[in-house]
Amino acid sequence: EPLDGESTGLVQKPVVSPYGSTHDFQTARFISRAPIPNKHSRFVKLNDKRIIRCQVVVWYVGHVDVVQSHVMMRFRVTLFWNDDSPEDTPLGRIPSTIWTMRGRMNACQEQVSNDRVKKTIDVPPISIINAVQFETIGTAEVEMLNEESKLMRWTCMYSATLFQGDNMKVENFPHDEHELVLKLGILAHRRSGQRWDKRKWALGLATDKDSRGTTRIPHGLLVDHVSIPDFKICKTEGKEDLEFEFVPMPLGHSSDQCLNVKLNVRRESRHYDRNIMPLLALLNVVAITCLVRNFASATASTETMLSIAFVEIGIRLTVDSRLPSVGYQIKIQSVLNQCFFLICFLVLETNFVFWLVKNMVGRLQRPCKKE
Repeated sequence: EPLDGESTGLVQKPVVSPYGSTHDFQTARFISRAPIPNKHSRFVKLNDKRIIRCQVVVWYVGHVDVVQSHVMMRFRVTLFWNDDSPEDTPLGRIPSTIWTMRGRMNACQEQVSNDRVKKTIDVPPISIINAVQFETIGTAEVEMLNEESKLMRWTCMYSATLFQGDNMKVENFPHDEHELVLKLGILAHRRSGQRWDKRKWALGLATDKDSRGTTRIPHGLLVDHVSIPDFKICKTEGKEDLEFEFVPMPLGHSSDQCLNVKLNVRRESRHYDRNIMPLLALLNVVAITCLVRNFASATASTETMLSIAFVEIGIRLTVDSRLPSVGYQIKIQSVLNQCFFLICFLVLETNFVFWLVKNMVGRLQRPCKKE
């Protein structure tokens, strides 16, 4: 028999949709433990719409590929909604005992009375819109938080490679900043009269009543231990690391909205700022000081400048091997070019002035013949 204060139903594993990460909305098993009565918690409405509230917790951000505009993330998506399905939706006879997951660590064998499913619920089919590829970590979990208001919670952990589009331009390398975006939305069954009709169900952010204090910010956050290779998170005083924004659905001409979860990052540029740039500046200063040498030793000055030019060419080749391969010029390449062009200009200027001194000035200083 079910334990006191618990109710059971059927669960299905998440399945993959061609539109991204989507789980099946047909049926789901839920376990409601110690229901918390709340007579004031009813359907949440916004402009006469019921709300599917979202919570996103980012656990890991991997390598940022600025060439292919990809980034790997590991995150947990949690949905809260007030179920409006009929009280009982039997699916027929099933075996007398079934195994169900309670959390992610324990499996419990439960007996279903009368060999029938007691209740089934529909789960919103959330999708990762900008996913290149993804996989679920563990299985999705569904539970009823409040039986009186039928407050439901669905949660699943994902590991996904996300496409970032034009957010990955690197013109300002190594001082480039990027906006990493995770796009979530509901694509299936949103037409008029369907289960998740967009006229009746809207996307929103989770509230304190939904999260019940499980996270510092009810609608989601970036876990403190997250660090990004070669990048640092842009922190603004008074603002959280993750930004949440509802924007029009990017697919087709749909009037529906999707949720954009944004994370602003800046490249770690200390290697270039403290090693490459000071060395280039010093080499150019040395080349400029060669101009004060006597013109009798102009050949030596030119040789010194050309030696510096070859050193800068070696630095350029080394740095280029570490730069992202893109079809446009980036900031550090422009700086390297300017340093090299300055050396070439100094060599040309030195040779030209030397020619003027040896030829033109010598002629002007010759004594004029008396008539």
